[in-house]
Amino acid sequence: MDTAYAARGHIPDDAITELLSLAERPAFKKLLYVPPLNWVLTLGCALSLLAWGGLAYLWLNGEISLFWVLVISTYTFFIFLLTGHEASHLTMARNRVLGDVVATVLTCIPFPQLPIALWRHQHLAHHRETCGKNDPDEVLYGGPILWQMFKVAVHDFYWVYWSFRNRDSAPTSTQWIQLSGAFAYIAILIAGFSSPYWYEFLMIYVIPQRIGFFVAITLFAWVQHPPEKCSPKEVSPFKTTVIMRGLDTPFAKVYFGQNRHLIHHIYPNMPIYRNWKAWQLGKDVFEKQELVNVGIDSDKFNEVSRQNAETRKARFIDAVVDNVDVVADGIKAYTLVPAESGTPFPGFMAGAHIDVEVEPGLIRQYSICNSEEDSNKYVIAVQCEKNGRGGSLSVHETFNPGMQIRIGKPRNLFELKPAKKVLLFAGGIGITPILSMAWTLHNKKVPFELHYSVSSEAKWAFRESWQQLPFSEQTYIHPGDADDDVYDAEQVLRAHKEAEVYVCGPQGFMKYIENSAKKAGMSDEQFNKESFVAGGKPAETKNKSFMLTIEKTDKQYLIPEDKTIAQVLIENNVPVPVICENGICGTCKCKVVSGDVEHRDLVLSDDEKQRQKLFTPCVSRSLSDNLTIQLS
Repeated sequence: MDTAYAARGHIPDDAITELLSLAERPAFKKLLYVPPLNWVLTLGCALSLLAWGGLAYLWLNGEISLFWVLVISTYTFFIFLLTGHEASHLTMARNRVLGDVVATVLTCIPFPQLPIALWRHQHLAHHRETCGKNDPDEVLYGGPILWQMFKVAVHDFYWVYWSFRNRDSAPTSTQWIQLSGAFAYIAILIAGFSSPYWYEFLMIYVIPQRIGFFVAITLFAWVQHPPEKCSPKEVSPFKTTVIMRGLDTPFAKVYFGQNRHLIHHIYPNMPIYRNWKAWQLGKDVFEKQELVNVGIDSDKFNEVSRQNAETRKARFIDAVVDNVDVVADGIKAYTLVPAESGTPFPGFMAGAHIDVEVEPGLIRQYSICNSEEDSNKYVIAVQCEKNGRGGSLSVHETFNPGMQIRIGKPRNLFELKPAKKVLLFAGGIGITPILSMAWTLHNKKVPFELHYSVSSEAKWAFRESWQQLPFSEQTYIHPGDADDDVYDAEQVLRAHKEAEVYVCGPQGFMKYIENSAKKAGMSDEQFNKESFVAGGKPAETKNKSFMLTIEKTDKQYLIPEDKTIAQVLIENNVPVPVICENGICGTCKCKVVSGDVEHRDLVLSDDEKQRQKLFTPCVSRSLSDNLTIQLS
């Protein structure tokens, strides 16, 4: 089994790196904004109810054939399902209560057996476990084709059964709502089939409902998530669902863009009718992934996907660990050289990072910290995080001199811009890309200052060789906690207001430098930061424990350094709607009542983060000792 899959819940780092490029596009992020009310589906569902009633009236009066009743009613039931589906993802309205009420009113008659609470309980499990053995939709596959088709047609009954069987993972209110919906549906069926109008009930209600459900589940589950073709998100989020090729424009409209259902699985908190536009805006990123294609010309697209996979593999080159040095307490520097003598490494620019295959299938990114003029080697520094995701610990324990490894070609999301003066700020292990920048600026004779904050002298990276640096007189070391404002950065920035500013380090440290730059009167364009590494985690941020309070309850929870808020709440039977667990999808976002939040997600806009009103408990943490949130 792929090592990345073994790290349950974690999306591979190289995939998150790709998604990070989309998170930086303002036009794409706007699509994640949930409107006050999802008018597209609200009106669509209301019109579908009117159409369904109108068709029944016309048929009963002999003005339309039964064929058209069944055909058109099938689509109306598809819209009813889509409305409940959207409510399960909290995208029917910005206010959760309003969204649930609207969706319940619109869908309680066509699908009383699927109340919104049940939808949310089982459907979020489907997103977490897609193509895995615990996926609620996994039961659809296997057996003769007619048996599979029957299971598709009555899959809602299995959902009710699944939700009851897994009732311990749902709040008590959800369990009662599930039972109420099931009994309501049984009552409707009994009343309908025992009445003198049982035939009309069958033709107007039962058959269109079954056909509509069959069509919807066939397209959404049976076709789009075949386990023999797709993969769990821990292996590749881009292969959790197939891409349906052909008939794009007309089919995308009637199918709400779900021929690119992949968008919904990566961004389930995006209103579903925006999925097609999201595909268009991020097509350059998605099309270069290894995708699973079906439909018209799928062979051609699968060949492109195969070539993409080969290209991604070709990104890796063989390297040898030439030297390992302990450069600070808990920090080791690794000098990497080409495995094949006489074949130089690809060149790089200051600020670049490389993918490092820590174990088969486990990729981590590390900044190059040596001079770009010395491309015959890459030097990376790795801080061991014992409570991290295992990458740094594995590097510290297994990477030894002479060991051959695979690394990616350098990539740069943190490039130096032309400038007459530069200020460099580093906190903790954030010195790695900053040190490479210092070498470049020194070699190009660009005036600069380097300010390095360390928690203690023991944590001062490369301290033993620091005085030998040719630019040591331009560096300033600031001992103390790198998360704190240990010196007057505003004064430094104000003295060099024309300079370009580059900062890397813990989130609190970078926020302090950013606020100081604003107070000094510097523009946003002058401020450059590298805040995220793969996984959405700020560069080498040190976790701290804190107390969490749920508003309107007396419950408080200690969030330790090695667990997320979502993990602690789930362990204490507090329901949290989580899917990706990586700060990408936005499903779990909730309100901040009080406290200072450390944002680690890729989904909230800069404005939302600045206002400190929302945050994602699956990855984000608190900078303050106490944090109070509102879950619903």
